[in-house]
Amino acid sequence: MKRFIKNHKILSFILLVVLAAILSVALFIYAKLSKISYHDGTIEEEIALENVEIIENEEVQSSNQVEEVIEHSEMISDDELAQLDEMEVILSDDVPVVDEDVFNILLLGTDERTAEFSTNARADSIMLLSLDKSNNTMKLVSLQRGMGVPVLEGQYKDQYDWITHIFRYGGADLMLKTVRDMFNVDVEYYVRVNFNTFTQLIDSVGGVDIELTELEAQGLNGEVKTNARAKHMMYAGMNHLDGYDALQYSRLRYTDSDWQRVQRQRNVIHEVMVKAKNMGILELNNSLDTVLPLIQTNLSKTDIVGLVSYFPAVLGGEFEQMTIPASGTYGSMKGMGNRTL
Repeated sequence: MKRFIKNHKILSFILLVVLAAILSVALFIYAKLSKISYHDGTIEEEIALENVEIIENEEVQSSNQVEEVIEHSEMISDDELAQLDEMEVILSDDVPVVDEDVFNILLLGTDERTAEFSTNARADSIMLLSLDKSNNTMKLVSLQRGMGVPVLEGQYKDQYDWITHIFRYGGADLMLKTVRDMFNVDVEYYVRVNFNTFTQLIDSVGGVDIELTELEAQGLNGEVKTNARAKHMMYAGMNHLDGYDALQYSRLRYTDSDWQRVQRQRNVIHEVMVKAKNMGILELNNSLDTVLPLIQTNLSKTDIVGLVSYFPAVLGGEFEQMTIPASGTYGSMKGMGNRTL
């Protein structure tokens, strides 16, 4: 009997230790996830209308604004435009395909230069991250920001504009609806960062190693016309980029086309994932403390915990990339502000 009581006490003590450990882990995870900015992605109608007016009447007041106006008005080159035919819009009546084993997240990079998120921002980078839990694979699809899409809600409903401007018309919520309706993708969640977040994210993982072409290196060195300039000297071949230089690499234009530009963005994201996978606990903890407060999402804490549980398997699996639209699969039309879509 005494032996039974003693064993019972030992078992109870072990259970208490295990329970305390589980509770500590849960509190740690909760504290980390509490750093994230949770938002349903909607913006008030009055603010959306103000943002539309900014787009329609945007005035150029500095050289930086000149660059931004040029960058957003030349989505594809004149040579590419000359080869396009005017086409009628064809809308699909299909409904999004739902697969319980596939989890889709819309990744949005908005063009603020500050730590704070703003409603007066464009979705400068738009990607769809698709995680296949059954096959442990991951797909990253870039959506060209210069694609023409209908405005689904608001005063300008049924007019057409670049998909990058849809964020100003209705925030992440309208971006999600647009991607669902236009591409028949079952996506309900978004994660948003901005230029400031991007820089700090890269620095928090110790930078990324990126292989540059000779033309990309020349562009980042200011040797040919571009919109981006690195702080450090770049060379053709493998280069180690800090946050600032990685952002310039991701934004690099005019040296080639927007197809290469979105490929560069995916290259950086892939390298960040590789670095994060190989980080130690202390390094990862410090990185999370830096980055999590700079993220906005409509994922719940429960959703995030569920994703984290199978992310290691997905990271170790196949990684596929692509861009929409593919070359030769689109035409042109005129949209709001007489913009070529």
